[in-house]
Parts: sequence; structure tokens; C-alpha cells
Amino acid sequence: MPVSNFIYYLYVLVHWAVDIYSWMIVLSAVITWLPNLRASRLAYWLNRLTQPFIGIFQRLIPPIVGIDFSPLIALLVLQFADRALLAIFVQLF
Repeated sequence: MPVSNFIYYLYVLVHWAVDIYSWMIVLSAVITWLPNLRASRLAYWLNRLTQPFIGIFQRLIPPIVGIDFSPLIALLVLQFADRALLAIFVQLF
């Protein structure tokens, strides 16, 4: 397998992981608005998986008028990193 194919498949894998993690962040944010789901096992695992990344932005950006915008900022950073990776991949090949 040529190196370019390996790098392409590596990019696809990373893109897929970013996409899944982005949906996990969205789902985690939606669950915070639903009181009955906050105590579920799904909420527990989503919070456990996404909180380390979202927590970075929660420490930097305080809630504005009681609304936490850190999941939105986390999604923007993830998408920016994914697009930057795509731009690098396109420049290389």
C-alpha cells in the first residue's frame, strides 16, 4: 500500500472520529436541557467522554445570561481542526 493511501485512510479515520465526537457533544448539550435524561446512563457516559474537552472552554468562557456556550465553541474548534487537517492533506497530495 502506498504511503499516500495510508495517509488518506488515516485522514478519513480522523474525520470520522471528529464527526462522531461532534455528535456526542451535540447530544450531551441537548441532554442538559432534558431533566429526565440527565440521570441516565447515556448522559453519564456522554458527559464522561465529552466533559474533558468541553471543560477547557468552560474554564475560559463563563456562562452568558445563564447559557453555557462552551459546547458550541468546542464544536467550532473541532470543525476548524478538521478543515485544517483537510487543507494540509490536500496540499500534500
